[in-house]
Amino acid sequence: MRGVERIFMRTMSHAASSAAIAAILALASAAPALAAPLPPQVAAMIEAAAGDAATLKAVVDVAKKTNPDSVAEIDAMVAAIDARAAAEKEQRIASQGFFEGWDGEGELGAFLSTGNVDDLGIVLALGLRKETTHWRHSVNAAIDYQETDDEATRERFFLGYTGNYKINERLYAYLLLSAERDTFAGFDSRFAQSVGLGYRLVERERLKIDVEAGPALRQTNYTDGDNEFTVSGRIAGNLAWTIAPTTTFTQTAEAFIESSNSTFNAVSAVTTKMSDALSLRASFDVRHETDPPLGRKSTDTTSRITVVYDF
Repeated sequence: MRGVERIFMRTMSHAASSAAIAAILALASAAPALAAPLPPQVAAMIEAAAGDAATLKAVVDVAKKTNPDSVAEIDAMVAAIDARAAAEKEQRIASQGFFEGWDGEGELGAFLSTGNVDDLGIVLALGLRKETTHWRHSVNAAIDYQETDDEATRERFFLGYTGNYKINERLYAYLLLSAERDTFAGFDSRFAQSVGLGYRLVERERLKIDVEAGPALRQTNYTDGDNEFTVSGRIAGNLAWTIAPTTTFTQTAEAFIESSNSTFNAVSAVTTKMSDALSLRASFDVRHETDPPLGRKSTDTTSRITVVYDF
């Protein structure tokens, strides 16, 4: 009887061991394969490319193709590089003074105008930009000038500042200040001030669209001696679309709406990079006054071809 019990116990022990082994094998076959470690030389190449986004993307693409079992490790390394770069940028921005950290562009070229003046001339423009943790600043200045027989036949000067305070990732408050002079459109000077809210409708890698609205004040000194102080409503929209790696389309539209004389302005531009610092830009500017001074046309257009230098 004891012999039978021993045989029975031995049989049960073997059965339990076999079941355990089968369960382990089943779990092993169901579990994903462990990722292969990333070769040190590949990791070094990715780290060396960290300073340039385009180079980093190209190196990462090649690394993933040549090391398909290390994709997860490559993604984790890139995420760490991006986080480090963001932290360094945040620290650098936080330590800057107001006059530090600006970049921008200068433009030089020719224009063709129609409306109150039909003429060819020279255009000179400057744009400055700065972004901090909470603010986006931009300063823009432009001059259109033409002289014939020692007499100015076209002169328009513009200077503007816009400050955007970021409320969250999409919503912001804006402050706008501008001054311009266009004697051939009928005014010696026009100043505008506006505050309001803006919202980024579209935030994609290649497409950004903002809309803005708020009250405004304008002071206009006309060439006939009249002066005007008006309260306006301002609405505006800005679009930036990267059509190709070297080509960008931008569209800005702005309207000051008043009971007496409303102003509408829209500028479309295509900019194509020729090198890291130089670009070629073609733009078309339409300005419309609903009630211009006596003897002046309502609509002016300006077509520009300029060389742009980024700095």
